[in-house]
Amino acid sequence: MILTKEEWLAEAKERFGSNTLFWKFVCPICETVIEARDYKKAGALESAVGFNCIGRYLKDTQKAFINTKIIKGKPCNYTSGGLFNFNPVEVNCDGIIVKVFDFYKAKIDG
Repeated sequence: MILTKEEWLAEAKERFGSNTLFWKFVCPICETVIEARDYKKAGALESAVGFNCIGRYLKDTQKAFINTKIIKGKPCNYTSGGLFNFNPVEVNCDGIIVKVFDFYKAKIDG
C-alpha cells in the first residue's frame, strides 16, 4: 500500500506529536529504534532520517550485509541509497514514490 505524503505525516503526528525531532523510526535490517533527533546528535544530515540506520554515523557498528548474524537493536551501516532498498513504507511525494523506514510501534503488553 502506498501512502500519500499527507497520510504519512498525519500518522507521524498522531504517534509522536508535531515536533519532528521526536519521531521514531525502525531500521529494517537491525531493528534499531531511532529517534529523529539522534541523527542530528550523530552529525547526520536531515535527509538521512528514515533512510539510513543511525549506525552509519556512529563508531563500532555492525555491517548490514557482511555480518553473518545481525544483532537486533545494535545499529548497523544500512542505507537505502545503496544497491538494495529494504525500506518497508512507500510514500507518494508529488508523484514520486519514496521508500522509508517504518515508524516505531510500541509493543503493548497484555
